Amino acid sequence: MENRTLDQRERAPAPARSQPRTGSPPGGIVLDVSTEAPLGRGRTPTMALRTLSRAATVGAVAVAAALIGVAPAMAQTSAPPGSPQAATATEKTAAAVRPAITYLTSTFTGYVADETGTFFNNGAPYQLATTCTGFGVNPNGYVATAGHCVDTTTAQGIKSEFVLAAAQQVVAAIPGVDLATAYQYGMANWTVEGATKGSPIDAQISVITGSTTNADALPARVVDYRPLDQGDVALLKVETTDLPSVELATDADVQIGTPVLSIGYPASADAVTDASLEPSNKDGQVSSKKTLGTVPVYETSAALSGGMSGGPTVGLDGRVIGVNSFKPASESQAFNFIAPSNGLSELLSRNGVRNELGPEDKSFRAALDAYYGGHFNDAIAGLDKLLQVHPNHAQATQFKTLAAKARDKFGDTPVAPPAAEGMSPILMWSLIGGGAVVVIGGALTMVLVSRKRRSGGSAPAFGGGNPDLPVGGPGYPQQYPMQQYPMQQYRPAPPQGYLPAPMQPAPAQPAPVQPAPVQPAPVQPVSPPVGFPVVAPQQGWQQDGALYRPAPPAPAEATFDPGATTVVVDNPAPAGCATCGTTLAADAAACTTCGRPRG
Repeated sequence: MENRTLDQRERAPAPARSQPRTGSPPGGIVLDVSTEAPLGRGRTPTMALRTLSRAATVGAVAVAAALIGVAPAMAQTSAPPGSPQAATATEKTAAAVRPAITYLTSTFTGYVADETGTFFNNGAPYQLATTCTGFGVNPNGYVATAGHCVDTTTAQGIKSEFVLAAAQQVVAAIPGVDLATAYQYGMANWTVEGATKGSPIDAQISVITGSTTNADALPARVVDYRPLDQGDVALLKVETTDLPSVELATDADVQIGTPVLSIGYPASADAVTDASLEPSNKDGQVSSKKTLGTVPVYETSAALSGGMSGGPTVGLDGRVIGVNSFKPASESQAFNFIAPSNGLSELLSRNGVRNELGPEDKSFRAALDAYYGGHFNDAIAGLDKLLQVHPNHAQATQFKTLAAKARDKFGDTPVAPPAAEGMSPILMWSLIGGGAVVVIGGALTMVLVSRKRRSGGSAPAFGGGNPDLPVGGPGYPQQYPMQQYPMQQYRPAPPQGYLPAPMQPAPAQPAPVQPAPVQPAPVQPVSPPVGFPVVAPQQGWQQDGALYRPAPPAPAEATFDPGATTVVVDNPAPAGCATCGTTLAADAAACTTCGRPRG
């Protein structure tokens, strides 16, 4: 018999009253197997009492069920359209983490010299202006960002951009010199240093919090970082004790298909809109877990672009699952990678920093919960207290205004008072209904048993039957067994994802020849547009074999002019040809070796 839910169960048809029942019992629970005629046509008082008992029991159960069902019905409320109660999980998450998002501006200054010690750019420094995104991880002034945003020592960081600037100057001065060749030679042979000989590139980093109207810029120092191929995370420090922060998730919290929100300041958007400190929020999901070399990375479908590097990618619980990191150099789709938070947690741990929310973060989130719950008076009161401690809290000011407007439009929903000592009305009436079932059923059963004893009979067996014939006696079939119907279980559908096809045993084959390892495609950090000064070719050049170098003598000792003007231009790093691997110049339309069009 097909399984059904209890409310889909069909009762077995009653057999003809004039015929004795034989054969296999029908499916279902038999409630009445008597053959007596209805009351009024020869039915006994005992039968009437039994029928009345059943009817009273069913009625009492129905009353109790109705009373018990009052509580869920009273709890169901619908949020008015446009009210804060109707906000989505994405909206709530964006609001909760917004205070912790920071805007990073950096100016890097460095000198580039060839292998003979001769400085490029007539001995003047190159300057590079960048923007990235960060987020607070501890209220005592600790900010997290991407490692490549502050990396001044490795080939994957800022150093490569200075070499590229010098290579561009060589190409501009000497016709016919290939930019990719000059860049590769420079990365292998040229040095980049700060104002002091042998020192790292000089960096001036500022962390900006708040909004456009009350922005607060604080100088930052680099505490620690890991380069792109080692985890791409960094830890900065600013002097404050009330920095808004967010919590970090663990790898165990991240599954394929986890909904995420990637946050940051895209430079491309800032280039075409008015100046603002409002970040972009890009939703998506975790597409896969992969590795870059031996370092874990998460692939996401959230769209990222230059300037969003270092921003957090958060789950809908508001915890950070990763740091915006890089994307394939030639990929135009939402195909990006983030550095898992586990690497950032390790960086914090080895520097003695605890990831935690501050008191102001907890107060702000409690006020948000009240706001989204429709408790606008409580939300305003909580935000007022927060603003007394932190008057420049931009989001507290914003939501206080929103709460006042929502209260005027939708009215305030007061918080339910705590349950008083004793029993709630719903529970009381539910117990009364249940008691009625027991009392009525018990009383009728006692009356029925008493009458049967006085008449010398016995109480009917459970499930009904003819009281004048013993169960299984002559002329009476065996009592019908109760058919058991298992409850149908409703389980959530498995998450939608890409599942591998079932593995089929393959026929024995000779060992295949191992192909040569495939070189991974070049990756491009999700970094802001890089900037270099526009330098006129003022220096003479001479050819030394295949190398073009600055002509001697070497310029005088270089000095740094902090007032030098920096013109920001977009200079993408050279990319390799997808067909033959030849390095392409940044402005090359096609490969010079095989002729394949760029891209």
